Amino acid sequence: MKRIGLILTALLLCLGLRAQEAADSVAVYDVFEHLSENLVVKQSPEMYEAVSNHVERNERRTAAGLTGQSYRIRIFFDSGQSARAGSEAAAARFRNLHPGVAVSRTFTDPFFKVTVGNYASKAEAAAALKSIQQEFPAAFIVRN
Repeated sequence: MKRIGLILTALLLCLGLRAQEAADSVAVYDVFEHLSENLVVKQSPEMYEAVSNHVERNERRTAAGLTGQSYRIRIFFDSGQSARAGSEAAAARFRNLHPGVAVSRTFTDPFFKVTVGNYASKAEAAAALKSIQQEFPAAFIVRN
């Protein structure tokens, strides 16, 4: 029982330090460096590999700038002759209706796109989509 208490205390301490480091900057923190020399942690190679893969995946996402929100709402998507003007109008209209919400216009040949918002989860995006579809009925959720 004492051993479990020690492990939990060490993990909570490390998580607190990790949270502080995350607030200061993005840094990798090895919890095992700060454990007592008398404490033995038995971990299967599969678990170690899974955690290592997770850390590496997060590092790649951070390096690629994908650590922020992962869902947006596309309010305009067209490739017609008037698509550029339409995308400008849709972006301006959205800015007037929803000030403070991020708006992004992009061109991926041959499509002009207008994407809005930054949402951490699909549920948040779905909630926002309900109100946005009142003004932009063709709006849909896209993954960032």
